Amino acid sequence: MGRLIAAVGACGLGIAFAAASGAAPPPPPTPAGLAEQLGSEQFAEREAASAALERLGAAAIPALRAAANGSSPEARDRAQALLTRLTRLSESRARLAARRVALEYRDVPLGSALNDLRTRTGLNVTLDPLRVENPLRKVTCVTGELPVWEALEAFCAAAGVREAFRTDVDVPKPSSMRRGFVPPPAAPGAEAVPVVLIDGAPDRLAGTRSGAVRVLVLPAAFPGHRVTLGTGDLTLALDVTPVPGLGWQEVVGVKVHKVIDSEGRAGGAGTEKNPTPTHDPTGTVVFARPGVALRFDANGNSIPPESLPNARVVTVPLRLGTPSARSLKRLEGSVFAEVQVPNQQLIVVEHPEKRLNAAFEGPGEVRFTVLEVRAAPGPGGLGTVRVQLEHPSDFGLTARKRGFNNFGWPEAPRPGGQGNRVEAYDAAGQPLPAASSASTSFSNDGTFLTHTYTMTFRPGQGLPAKLAVVGPKLVTVEVPFALDDVPLP
Repeated sequence: MGRLIAAVGACGLGIAFAAASGAAPPPPPTPAGLAEQLGSEQFAEREAASAALERLGAAAIPALRAAANGSSPEARDRAQALLTRLTRLSESRARLAARRVALEYRDVPLGSALNDLRTRTGLNVTLDPLRVENPLRKVTCVTGELPVWEALEAFCAAAGVREAFRTDVDVPKPSSMRRGFVPPPAAPGAEAVPVVLIDGAPDRLAGTRSGAVRVLVLPAAFPGHRVTLGTGDLTLALDVTPVPGLGWQEVVGVKVHKVIDSEGRAGGAGTEKNPTPTHDPTGTVVFARPGVALRFDANGNSIPPESLPNARVVTVPLRLGTPSARSLKRLEGSVFAEVQVPNQQLIVVEHPEKRLNAAFEGPGEVRFTVLEVRAAPGPGGLGTVRVQLEHPSDFGLTARKRGFNNFGWPEAPRPGGQGNRVEAYDAAGQPLPAASSASTSFSNDGTFLTHTYTMTFRPGQGLPAKLAVVGPKLVTVEVPFALDDVPLP
């Protein structure tokens, strides 16, 4: 009897265990729970929570905002770092989303098909007339909906053309040949450098093409790569090409997250090595800086450069785990760039009548001061607001990038697009149109422009409850890339 009871008990335990093992798994941790775990006493738990929140992406942003204001210093620091990155990634994806197109060319002349492709995608793409034998040959290319860069790839494969990559771009010759210094033309930005197609079977280069910014590893034979033999140090050249119209300014950096070579060994980011030229054999060097020299001929005429660096080519230094590796199994990282976004509120001043002569600073070194707010003197009079707006000049912006003592070719100002302006709003937040707005004074000390504006408001309007400086704003965007089977130079 005792053995029977024991057997029944064992059976019951087995049934209970089976029931327990068949139970539904616990629900996954919520973003709020993971954010709370950022302040754990265990380092491994904090790291795991950070990784899990980063994988969640934009869904984790509300929980991270709450954790960034919490009581735990460790959780606050980790939450703020994650919040900055995930917010930038989320905004970048929205800002850099690619247009999608479907191609349907059936026996269409190559030139005509390319013109239509350029119109529909917005890409700055052209044929090299010297390296395309017959631009009238017929092309058939039918696809479903694709991002514009994938559509271009499909078109090249169907048309038997490939892209020609260059380390530099030609500089247009100046129209004036007058004696003395002639400023060179502006260096074209990445949006202005065309995608040039030539005859030949296209290579499927490692890259990302799903967004409005294409990132490619340039062919192994591209002259922009640099290798230090036997050390594992190399500089990999990327082609970073934005779709025109993004307001793309320049690449400010590339961060490498993972490097795994063909032998399975991990590497990492390296150190850039840029040799400074010591002389220029084609003329008399007056000033020099890395890569650029200002030269004059025997008659005193300036000699403009014949080419300028291609703004689409971005170099990335790497250190390989295996110096003799010929390819990378995996390369992950992000390209960071500045994009100019128009019509952004840079500075907002509430109750300007209470903020007289106080300087407010905004992005891009913009400064704004309310000098005077005067009510209408009588029933039919005009209210008056006088303000001062300061911002860097074109020369000042160039000097800040290059360094005030780093001489060389002074770049011609690039088109600035839209300037800054002052807008007025009433207490309900509605625009308050001014009866008149005029610049009453202007000064330029070489690095900063200072404008004084006087705005008047009609009888019965009242005075503005809010003033805002509106203009273009530089925004940092992030373009992540994850590439497999990357050939090395």
